[in-house]
Amino acid sequence: MKVINLIITGGIAASKSNHLYDLLSKKYKVNVIMTKNAHKFVKFNNINTYDDIFDKEFYEDNHHYADHIKIAFNSDLNVVYPATYNYIGKVSSGISDDLASLLFAVCKFDCLLFPSMNTNMYTNKTLEKNKKYLSNLSNVFWYEPKYGRLASGDYGIGRAHEPIEVLEIVDKYFKDYNNLKNKNILINFGRTRSYIDKVRYITNSSSGKMGYEIVKKLYNKCNNIISVFGDNDLNITQNENNIYANTNVEMLEQMMKYYNSSDIVICCAALTDYEVCEVYQGKIEKRDNKNFDKISLKESIDVLKELSKIKQNQFLVGFSLANDFDIDKAKNKLIEKKLDMIVINLVDTLDSEYNKIKILTKSNDIYEFEKLKKSEVADIILQKINQLV
Repeated sequence: MKVINLIITGGIAASKSNHLYDLLSKKYKVNVIMTKNAHKFVKFNNINTYDDIFDKEFYEDNHHYADHIKIAFNSDLNVVYPATYNYIGKVSSGISDDLASLLFAVCKFDCLLFPSMNTNMYTNKTLEKNKKYLSNLSNVFWYEPKYGRLASGDYGIGRAHEPIEVLEIVDKYFKDYNNLKNKNILINFGRTRSYIDKVRYITNSSSGKMGYEIVKKLYNKCNNIISVFGDNDLNITQNENNIYANTNVEMLEQMMKYYNSSDIVICCAALTDYEVCEVYQGKIEKRDNKNFDKISLKESIDVLKELSKIKQNQFLVGFSLANDFDIDKAKNKLIEKKLDMIVINLVDTLDSEYNKIKILTKSNDIYEFEKLKKSEVADIILQKINQLV
């Protein structure tokens, strides 16, 4: 049975957490963690809450590796309901002065955040900054609150999800991508560079957001995921599973290290199609090179094509960035590069929070979707891969 840490903070929506606990506990083992302010809004009379255990351990000087920290290693998911302005500010600042914030800091598994607060609080600049930071963390899933009547009587954004909606989200979280759970997945994303000299280069405006949304959704959903990323507009930590490569050649070299051991390979990086023929060794000085009026280009190495040449049993997914949804062009690319699936997206979605795609499979099935947030598009792509593998 999956184990959920239900973290309840001190907002008015905490009054609904009893109902949420009842719903979740019918399917999952649920640990209840409450902040001190949460007790003002809700009571759990028939169960022990872990904040009580934390206080007991702390005051009895038994704070070493005990029950309060064990749940961080014996659980599968954190659900913060509601996530208040104060809690969001605390965890985004790295503060962990109670069990609710400590679990956020120490847990490596995913955390579902359900913010709820007054509209003015939700739309102020500090909250926007904290939201952006937390949303970029690979193990955090931020669920926008609803628009509706608030506790103040006003109408606006900030209303909590209903408990039944949270249950549906949690159920979907655990059911998603069942066919991927034993798979090793390799993905590239971001933009690459073509150097002109030691300091100047040609690149593009890809933000890397689409690929990173896919990466975020795959954490804890597959056997292993390796990402090779180029330049991007995100704050991504480099480690053994997240590898930086800023040119096509470097990206191919890094992907080759993991290609043979990968079951699924997703190539959504915005690579340079052309590169400078002769890179100037040093910095081109403006005063010394007054006749420097042109750059000679050649085709860059095609990472996806090179990977297709040595394809064995990998499920290979490519992306096609185009001015319009040219299905014939996408079919040719799919055949030429031995793809199992290709995702067509449009130039005008670059550096956007949204994307509109069509998916074409090697069996010539075409799937079209409306314009959605990139996090939702990532889910669609992975659901389709999950079906096809």
